[in-house]
Amino acid sequence: MLNAHNFEVAPGINYEYIYAKGNTNNDSKPTILFLHGFPSSFHSWRHQVEYFSRQGYDCLAPNMMGYGKTYSPLSTHEYKSKSMVEHLIALLNHLQVNRIIVIGHDWGTRVAGRFVLYHPERTLGVVLISGSYNAPAVFDLDRVLEASKRALGYEIYGHWKFFEADDAAALIANNLESFIDLVFASDPALWKTNFAPVGKVRDWLVNKNRTTRGSYMTENDYTILRRYLSEGMQPKMNWFKAMIANNDWDDEKNLDPVIKRPMLYLGGAKDYVSVIASYGGPNQYVADLETVALDTGHWVMEENPHAVNREIDRWIKRIL
Repeated sequence: MLNAHNFEVAPGINYEYIYAKGNTNNDSKPTILFLHGFPSSFHSWRHQVEYFSRQGYDCLAPNMMGYGKTYSPLSTHEYKSKSMVEHLIALLNHLQVNRIIVIGHDWGTRVAGRFVLYHPERTLGVVLISGSYNAPAVFDLDRVLEASKRALGYEIYGHWKFFEADDAAALIANNLESFIDLVFASDPALWKTNFAPVGKVRDWLVNKNRTTRGSYMTENDYTILRRYLSEGMQPKMNWFKAMIANNDWDDEKNLDPVIKRPMLYLGGAKDYVSVIASYGGPNQYVADLETVALDTGHWVMEENPHAVNREIDRWIKRIL
């Protein structure tokens, strides 16, 4: 992987990032900004950074708040989408990057969607992987749990109830191998039975359950993941807590919710949390929306990097 750099995006707020220059002198191609989710890091984009830099795109992948050497406060109140977007703008300005294509996975999709809302002038298009665009609104976790149980037969966000608990970070840290097994299980259906429903993650960890991990990650990939998780789980939990507490609402209640750039959804047909079948087509918020389902679980760009790279490459060529 590329050497990591660090930049102070605001006083006392540092971001760690990797930046790969494209392998051609074609300045007409935009920079691609990759935003990872939970519980990953910029390492999760290794296949995409390698591929797209070979195609002549500059590729920028930061570690998000709570990860690596990036600013990782313990206060939930600091995890605001608007703040993170402004951090990214400062980083882009530092690197003298003007317009980008922003790609987010999992929690990174929320920041990617907000980036294009706050700064459409800096954005050519947005790709959301394993996560849909949700227009600004007050979030009610209990209502979402009830609705998903009625529609699908299980709660898709039941694990959030565990992640907001005061003892969650310690329980994960004390049962890290069991946690990694579940989150990166080779059988995606385990998420439907042992991850998403309320209480199931806690049961899994308390019982120290184990299972086979996905073969799409090497032992070195798991070593890197383990290192990030052992650096501290509590800041990573704050992404969930901030959403449940509606930290973004004051910033977003008067924000125009319409995405004014083309959007691509990529998702796994076997992802039982980010259910791509529910993403739909163009709607009142996204006029130019394309949805592609791939035969993977949640970790789409790691499970099938060839297909992900191909679909994004094709889509970029269409919108530019």
